[in-house]
Amino acid sequence: MSKINSLSEAETVKRFGVSKEIKNFPSDLAAEEERNVKTVLGYMDIAYSPTHSSAAAVEKFCAKGSTFDARSTFPTSHTPQEYADSHSHVMSSLKDLHIIQFDVVIPKGNFVALRYTATGSHIGEPHNGIKATQRRGQWTAAGNFLLDDEGRITHWWKDWDKMQMWKGLGWVRPNNDETEFA
Repeated sequence: MSKINSLSEAETVKRFGVSKEIKNFPSDLAAEEERNVKTVLGYMDIAYSPTHSSAAAVEKFCAKGSTFDARSTFPTSHTPQEYADSHSHVMSSLKDLHIIQFDVVIPKGNFVALRYTATGSHIGEPHNGIKATQRRGQWTAAGNFLLDDEGRITHWWKDWDKMQMWKGLGWVRPNNDETEFA
């Protein structure tokens, strides 16, 4: 079994081209796993960029016919490309949204699992009718990616601590039993 280490921001830039620390990362990867991590981190870097996130910008990371599943958080997004477009709308409300760090990145063959911590402030456009609260939230999210033999994403399952985010941003309305969430 491979030893678990951390990678500094500088080490992650050198190895994968993404400037985020990885707190828990296996020490020995096969070449295929190294390539797959580079694909996933590259996708995440663009999908979480307030100025670059779009379907067109992430297309190079995705296999033809790729799929996305995050029913509880992005129910109308069915591809990683649609997620990037949908996420750009969230980022219009959270102008400073960014990933703080990758808490865990674990590749195995054509599979990459990751968990990350993100933060952002509601300083932009209204979100579902809620005007900018000026409040900051921090939350964790996880993704499980399946990649093809060329290192492109074929499927992504995503889940995140949406209530932690909403509470920090001031988006939870006072009576959950009588009022729809934002």
